[in-house]
Amino acid sequence: MKNAISFTTTQGNTYLYSPYRNSMLLCHPLIATLWRADKEQIDLKALIRNNSSNRQCTLNGSGTCSVQEARVQLSRYRFLKKQGYFRPVKPINLEGLITPKTIEDNLGTIKQVIFETTEDCNLDCVYCIYSKYYINRERGKREFRFSDARRMLALILSRRSKAAGKELIVSFYGGEPLKNIGFIRQVVEFCKAPEYQGIRFRFTMSSNGLLLERYAGFLAENQMEVSISLDGDSEGNRFRVLKNNKPSHPLVVKNIDAVRERYPEYFDKNISFLTVLHNSNSYGSVYAFFTERYNKTPLISTINTLNINKEYADEFRETFLDKRRTDPPGSEVMKKMFLSHPGVLEVADNIEKYSGFVFKNYYQVISSKSRSKGDKHFLPTATCLPFSMRVFLSADGSILPCEHISRIFEIGQYDDNNITITPDTIAQMYNDLFGKIKTFCSACLIADHCKECVFNTGIETGNPTCEFFTDEPRFTAGLARVQDIIERDPPFYERIMREAFYEK
Repeated sequence: MKNAISFTTTQGNTYLYSPYRNSMLLCHPLIATLWRADKEQIDLKALIRNNSSNRQCTLNGSGTCSVQEARVQLSRYRFLKKQGYFRPVKPINLEGLITPKTIEDNLGTIKQVIFETTEDCNLDCVYCIYSKYYINRERGKREFRFSDARRMLALILSRRSKAAGKELIVSFYGGEPLKNIGFIRQVVEFCKAPEYQGIRFRFTMSSNGLLLERYAGFLAENQMEVSISLDGDSEGNRFRVLKNNKPSHPLVVKNIDAVRERYPEYFDKNISFLTVLHNSNSYGSVYAFFTERYNKTPLISTINTLNINKEYADEFRETFLDKRRTDPPGSEVMKKMFLSHPGVLEVADNIEKYSGFVFKNYYQVISSKSRSKGDKHFLPTATCLPFSMRVFLSADGSILPCEHISRIFEIGQYDDNNITITPDTIAQMYNDLFGKIKTFCSACLIADHCKECVFNTGIETGNPTCEFFTDEPRFTAGLARVQDIIERDPPFYERIMREAFYEK
């Protein structure tokens, strides 16, 4: 059950959040006191009378005010109660299921195909998911064959429906994709065939940058969108090392600088950066490095903490997590990075979901019923449905929902002769996983706005966990934290309202 919540910010202001009305109200502290007393079935008029003297009313938790003010607030409390502001909301129904037909339909509208171009890599990153710190399958040097890619692309393109639109993203992943440049060239050439002229192909790649300069001409010619993994300056990037354990930073930066000099327009438009946060960098150091050197803001993620090898768990935490630097709410780094900073995104997310001021359509403006979940059955977690967004094909023959998911959750296989995708089996696997986690999710107060994928919960262990799981104290603390930021810096709040929400 999601109950109404009251909290007080560090500025001393009291707010009421109503899940039933989905709105946030600034209110007198007495409202919260009267609500608590009402829940204990205390006579509220008598409460005010018994705590009043010399025309002043003093109640624990709400200070002192005039008797007249106390009576006004009692009237307001009764009005809010009558309008449902204190009414609890039942948890959403997490009995939703996916069907084989959904999967069939998704195959016709898939937006992105990702190839594990090669397992081979010319780096030996300390925090790689294939390092000693993780429980994972051994990795070799297998390469994706063009014949397999051609069959998969032909299958997807043959089933493509009008609803899919004209664009298909074809992505190259690794290992280091550029170590299998011949495969990439063949796929790009295949997509240029006359029979596919009606499709607009976007080519993207994740790369460590070591071979960037060597193949820059090909990349620029085909407008390949390349995301380079780099953790900032030399100190921030110290976990990304060569096979001989020497720093990769000087070589990668040299390659990047050369591409920027030779192909400035391509660099500005198509080169981006991916950064992992750990003990040796921070939002501030990362932002300073990339903006000062390349006038770009990287996409920042936190280090993967799933499937950690218990033997090295303490060393992992000490090496990568224990000394991570965080930015105080409303810091200058947050303001500079703005929507690239998770702290700003948290504020925008809270405003959208809990303020009652953001509406997705006009019907929501005039009717609270449009925000009611009713008897609809929802799927647990925020898991993308199979083939709804992307598909990842590994070099060893597995078909997976995406590149971040363990091989144990494959949704198909391919070999020299066949591509095996069985919608009935896939639907059953997903529904089984949802069935295992729905009880866990039903106790979470943000289950209707989930941020996690079922495959990232350790569901296979039988004891799922979630970094976003939110009980009432955590939910209240989150609301209070966001309101603190808003109160301390109204211009910052106004900027979020102007730039984070707009009609596309």
